[in-house]
Formats: sequence, C-alpha cells, structure tokens
Amino acid sequence: MSRQNQKIEKELRRLLSVLMAGSREEFKKAKKGIETLWHRETEAFKAGAHVALEFLQKFDRIGPVVNKAALVSGLSLFFLVLADDHFEILKNFTLKVIRHPNGHVREAMRKTAEWLYVSLTARMDPFMYPKGKKLTDKQRDEQIKAHKQYEHYVRDIKALIDQYDTGDENTEYVDEMKPSVNKSLQQLWGRLTESRSYQKLPEAAKPVPSETLLKRKQIEEELVKQLRVTESIFSLQDVKDAIFHEKNSNDLMKVVAMLDRGGDTSELDTILELATNAWNYFPHKILNGLSPAEKLSDY
Repeated sequence: MSRQNQKIEKELRRLLSVLMAGSREEFKKAKKGIETLWHRETEAFKAGAHVALEFLQKFDRIGPVVNKAALVSGLSLFFLVLADDHFEILKNFTLKVIRHPNGHVREAMRKTAEWLYVSLTARMDPFMYPKGKKLTDKQRDEQIKAHKQYEHYVRDIKALIDQYDTGDENTEYVDEMKPSVNKSLQQLWGRLTESRSYQKLPEAAKPVPSETLLKRKQIEEELVKQLRVTESIFSLQDVKDAIFHEKNSNDLMKVVAMLDRGGDTSELDTILELATNAWNYFPHKILNGLSPAEKLSDY
C-alpha cells in the first residue's frame, strides 16, 4: 500500500469515527470531508473504502440516534464502492437498520441503500458499447450472481413486510402511510420492484414456455404496428409497463386508450382483442412477474 493510500485510509477511519460520536456540527463537517476525499482522491478512496465494513459492526454501540443516522448517511459513498463485492454484508446491514424505531435512521438507510439497487441493475444489465457487443465471461458470471442477489433481496424484504404489516393502514399509496417500519420497508421494496430489471427476474428463475414466448413476440409485433398506425405517443415499453404495474382489471382500459385513435366500432373491437391478448401474455407484478396465461398453466 502506498503512503498516500495509507494516509487516506487513516483519514477515512477518523471521519467515520466523527460520524459516530461527534456533535451535529462536527459530523456535518465529517460528511463534507468524505465527499471531498471522494472527489479529490477517488482511487485512494476506493482502495481504503473497506474500512467502512468495520464500522457496520459498531452501529449498535452508538448512543444518540442523530449519530446513528449520521453514520448511515455518511456510508453512502462507501456503499457505492463496496456494493458489487460485498453485497451480502451491506444487504444484511440494510435490512437490520431499515427496521430501526427512529424514522430519521430508517430514511438515511433507505437513501444509502440506493447504491445496492444501482449495483444490482448495473450488473444485471451492463452498459455495452458498441450495441450488440457480447458480455465477457466475468460479466456473465456477475450477471448470474446479481440475478440471484436481486431475487433474494426482494424476497427478504417481502418477508419482513409480512412480519411488520399490521393491516391497519387503509391507504392507497405507500407515501400516504404514516411513518413506520412497514412504510420504510414498503418504500425499499417498491424501489426494487418498479424497475425493468425486476421484470426480468421471473424469466431467469423460471424459463417462460416457448409457446408463450412465441405468442408474446407475435403480440409485440402487432402492438408496434398499431402504435405506428395511430401515431401514438406511447411505445411498446409503455404498454408493457402499464400491464406490469397494473393495480386492477380496470387498468386494461388504459392499455386500450394507448392504442385507440377514436375509430369505428370494428376497429375498437380489434384494439380490445389486441390489448386483451397483451394483458394475458405479458408479465404482471402482482402475479410475481408471471403472465395470466402462465399462471393458469400452473394449475
């Protein structure tokens, strides 16, 4: 290790210690110090970021909740650096802290945990240039690993939601819920399950039947043609997203509206049939990423 890297590592330890025990003014300065090191000494920061793993174990020893929140917030850039190689450790810490009774601590954890999501999606769907370039063996291995990590992360959060959901929240949207552990978990889960990477998980975990894939491809071609004919402002992906995130069967009419241009009855009947086929063969979030057709085939 170079002398400069040793110096940065020592300074990172000092700054993290300030977050744990310093006054409000002191830990604000410490946060800025961490950000400054990241921008000025990025490579040395990356080399020394592992010191943060030591401080995860010290979380329970922190007394004031303001310092707990300060440490969790200050770990953000460390999560950015460490998430790929230390995902399980950081995930376990996240699932522990997101259940803290203090809302400020939970919110700090939710924001810092955003880097876990970034790590998963970047490894599941790596940016390739030029387009069409094949993944390396290492990238393929990371992709498979990230798929499993994503699936297990979502499963673990859902298990905690089942544990903390008391059923007394009569709200339509998560943001309308009162502050609670359940709300924080719902927000964390929502972030993960809204992504397109999440939509790919069922296909990796359970291969889609070839006849379903063939039918889905046919429907996609018909949708693209219909969207082009109507000069719709919507894309094929918009239609897929609307179906995936549907709340109830009435949302089928939203899909129809995306395809309709106000034609006659016969044209509307054709559009309704196409929208219904898309609804039946495309994945739905509430069906754990399966399509109604696949769900029916399980019975």
